[in-house]
Amino acid sequence: MKQQQGFTLVELIMVIVIIGIISATAAARFSGRSEFDAQLTRDQAISVIRQIQISAMQGHGEQLQVTNSCLGVCKSTVTESDDSLREAQTNTTFALTKAEPPTSILYFNLLGQPTSGSATNAALVCTNGCTITITAKNKQTASICINSQGYVYKKKDDEVCGK
Repeated sequence: MKQQQGFTLVELIMVIVIIGIISATAAARFSGRSEFDAQLTRDQAISVIRQIQISAMQGHGEQLQVTNSCLGVCKSTVTESDDSLREAQTNTTFALTKAEPPTSILYFNLLGQPTSGSATNAALVCTNGCTITITAKNKQTASICINSQGYVYKKKDDEVCGK
């Protein structure tokens, strides 16, 4: 009887599986993490903002500062802190827009509403919603909304931050 030449079905499937694993690993290496920097930082920023808000509601009010290179409790003496996200850590920049009056610092009152100062009679801000925009190095953006009542949430692409 003549001996057959070729590969068995099991061998072919194993080769396809191995090539699939290698290509998935290579694709992850080429795309890198920078594609997700803005979204990851947005989720972290929401946590930081809510932490500051809860602290203010408990009477230990810290200010939420939003500068190009820092979001949170941005003290110049502390470079690494749980209370802030910095450009060097996240590879992103931050911007606060649509705050009325324009500001880069937000406080929260005892009800969790964004205000212009730490005094009990400070004026409410974000009456029409504030937007914090996070921009990654590859120019991808992600946004956070803070409404007039203090609700902090992910902004969808075409959504307008509102009351």
